[in-house]
Amino acid sequence: MRHWIAENPYIFKCRTDAKFLLRFLRFRQFSVPMACEALERYLTVRELYPGWFKKLDCNDPIMQEILDYEPFTYLGQDSAGRAAFLIRFGRFNIEKHSPSQDARYMALILETMLEWEEFQIGSCQVFIDYRGCTVGHFDKWSTSELKIMMDVFSRSYPLRYGEIHGAKLPKQAVPIIETFLSFANPKLREKINCYPTIEELEKRLEPACKPTTYGGTVDFEKLNRSFRKRIEDQREIVLGLDGMEIDVDHYMSVWDAEEVLPEAAAAGAMLEQLNIK
Repeated sequence: MRHWIAENPYIFKCRTDAKFLLRFLRFRQFSVPMACEALERYLTVRELYPGWFKKLDCNDPIMQEILDYEPFTYLGQDSAGRAAFLIRFGRFNIEKHSPSQDARYMALILETMLEWEEFQIGSCQVFIDYRGCTVGHFDKWSTSELKIMMDVFSRSYPLRYGEIHGAKLPKQAVPIIETFLSFANPKLREKINCYPTIEELEKRLEPACKPTTYGGTVDFEKLNRSFRKRIEDQREIVLGLDGMEIDVDHYMSVWDAEEVLPEAAAAGAMLEQLNIK
């Protein structure tokens, strides 16, 4: 893979350390051609949307504000070795922060997590608590922004998912979530479940990863402090990703727009398919 990068005329600068390349090799079950393609997609998206993916500094005042709200928490590894994450979507401040600012926070979290060996090897398990959300948390995102976000989460970043569980999704937000999920690949949609109560979500949290506020014994504040420290410890690594360079014009011609960011398919019976109640 290093040789391929060195010989590629369209990749000017790229990390070639083992931890970085293993993001893509593990993602593609060590198929070198597929890992190289995944790397190209990742680099292209970062170049196409620098406002979302460049200069991700956890010390930036806006980033510090969003981190203080603690929308994402790393819960640890479950019994299957998956990295478990809790997302409290209602903690995003819709009055104070724009969609692009929230997206930059999510990108910071992604780049941080992708450096972790346990995340690369074991994949991730996601739990989403929608309590405290209003329709404003969802309709502030434009259709094009929803497309970019889903492309990142399901295609262009080397992310592997176990299951995704959500609870207490506001009824007013269902059409927007339908649109968002219509951009996802079918395999990802099959892994999504949404429940009417937080109690149902709590049942899916293993005791070793269950915070006290969700009926468990794990110190929630300690989890958040530890997660924040890991983000801060990797500040220079994340910022260093900006040093990579590619011929973005070449890759824009390679990745057909409809393939990279596909138009929404008909949402149809999606809610039933996703077990959203």
